[in-house]
Amino acid sequence: MLVLLFHLLSSFMVLAISLFLGKAVNFDSKKLNNIIGGYGLIGIVLVGIGIYIGMGENLKSYIFITFLGQLVIIGFFLLIFRLLKKDGYSKFINISSICLVIISHLIYIYYIIASFIYY
Repeated sequence: MLVLLFHLLSSFMVLAISLFLGKAVNFDSKKLNNIIGGYGLIGIVLVGIGIYIGMGENLKSYIFITFLGQLVIIGFFLLIFRLLKKDGYSKFINISSICLVIISHLIYIYYIIASFIYY
């Protein structure tokens, strides 16, 4: 039961991080905004794959690594939203938001691969 809880929490954190990117980033270029939308779509696909593949029966260390990594990234996103309300949109906020989403996706890809290999 605890494995399922960690698995679902990690999956929904990745989904939330991927969808927060559209709120935190604002570019003047329509092409760059479409790329940001693509990151949201990639997050949805990753979560779907992770929910399908990533179910195990034992608590392994990679579950905790993924969960804590996503919690740290959500904490950074909360700081970014605080900066966003205080200062408005800036290049720093845009670049740091994109980097956080990429790191979140890489951590979740590690989780998917590890759960597939060590199952």
